[in-house]
Amino acid sequence: MQQVFNALRHHNQARPDGIAFTDDRGQITWGELTGRVARLSARLDRLDGAIGIGLAGGIDYVVADLAISLCGKRQVPLPFFFSSEQNAHILRDARIGAVITHTPALFAGLPHLEIVSPIDVGLQDIPLRAYEGGAERVIYTSGSSGKPKGVVIGDRQLESSVSALSDVIAAGSFDTHLSVLPLAQLLEQICGIFLPIVAGAKTVFRFEATKTLFGAPIDPLVAAFDEVAPTTSLLAPAILGRWTEALSRQNRQAPETLRFVAVGGASSAPGLIAAAKDVGIPVHEGYGLSECCAVVAINRPCDNTPGTVGPVLKGLDVSIEGGEIIVAGPTVMDGYLNSSSAPQVWRTGDLGHFEEGRLVVDGRKDALLITGAGRNVSPEWVEQRVNADPRIVSSALGIRQADGALVLIVVAAARVLPSEIAQKLTDLPAYARPTAVILTDPSEPDLLFPVGTPNRIVAAQVINTRVAHPLCVQTESIAS
Repeated sequence: MQQVFNALRHHNQARPDGIAFTDDRGQITWGELTGRVARLSARLDRLDGAIGIGLAGGIDYVVADLAISLCGKRQVPLPFFFSSEQNAHILRDARIGAVITHTPALFAGLPHLEIVSPIDVGLQDIPLRAYEGGAERVIYTSGSSGKPKGVVIGDRQLESSVSALSDVIAAGSFDTHLSVLPLAQLLEQICGIFLPIVAGAKTVFRFEATKTLFGAPIDPLVAAFDEVAPTTSLLAPAILGRWTEALSRQNRQAPETLRFVAVGGASSAPGLIAAAKDVGIPVHEGYGLSECCAVVAINRPCDNTPGTVGPVLKGLDVSIEGGEIIVAGPTVMDGYLNSSSAPQVWRTGDLGHFEEGRLVVDGRKDALLITGAGRNVSPEWVEQRVNADPRIVSSALGIRQADGALVLIVVAAARVLPSEIAQKLTDLPAYARPTAVILTDPSEPDLLFPVGTPNRIVAAQVINTRVAHPLCVQTESIAS
């Protein structure tokens, strides 16, 4: 975080009246941001223990994040998209003693928590202190149950990641970043807060656009890109597909100002990447996980190859052992909270291989399906073909217990025919081809994680409890 605070201090001195961040409620200059961070950090000094951030996003979240970091304390985001049970687990597991929030009523049943407002009124200005190091953030993965794990990230990981990504994106003060993904996610903290501060760029938050990640209409996201005219953004594949479909349907192009749109969090089919480029979205697929500080590899503007996630970030050593992606280097986490330290070499649990120096992700090792005939099928292998259709938000392949058949769940934002789905799978070998499909929409409870990847535990329940339709080219049309 040292380079972040050095940059913040520089911007405060060189252009205090320049706009740093904008959200739905207003904007903040570099001078105002520096002052708010300094004042809030002074208020937080007296607190002991970890500090939770109970904010959905925006400028107040940025101030809270930076102020907690400046104090050298441990911060823990409480994701607004987590269930009450999951956030209650986080409060206990991280031993949170205070929460920065606008909504103290949410924590009224927890009298031991100190509630801190991110807004300061009438407080005396104080200079921004020097950052002395030691800040940590605990990022809880969504998991498949009410007890997600907390990934501990500190200065070493963040400084290495920010430095490497700064080289890749080559951001400058000319850039405007449209922040769509939730700030509770580590990757958006890096891309929506730290990289813009280091570069002196402006970040714009649009919460209505963020809601599209959770099944809301795509129109606010389309409007946000048109209004803001950003140069960079970060999207999940599900949003990218819906935005691409909307532009294609309206015979429109993405804003010409865009120069770099990163997509990650889940695998993207080459067909989706191609469709996005056809409507003017300069999309660059990447790969990473919270345990390795969000990014391991990413395509570059000068080296962008669909079907791969690009070259490995500078400073990391990535190898393939038994088909599994192994990561070593400074971005590997300190460990899971309340567990032993992480090994220096991290076994990701993802399968992959290299093609001409570029990493290709083949799927999750623990997601492999074993058919009744004893054949191994990676569900992502099948799902990628379906997900290439911009009308389809996500999909999940599983095995039906009653008869051992492969069944595909398709989450569609627009009408899709089973015959169209079947046509996308004709090049698969017979043993990997699903025989039935369940059509649903993005409002299906708990089926998708926020980045659009399927919750395979919930998917298995759906496959084994819901009527599926035969999947063949001749199948009659079914409304999604």
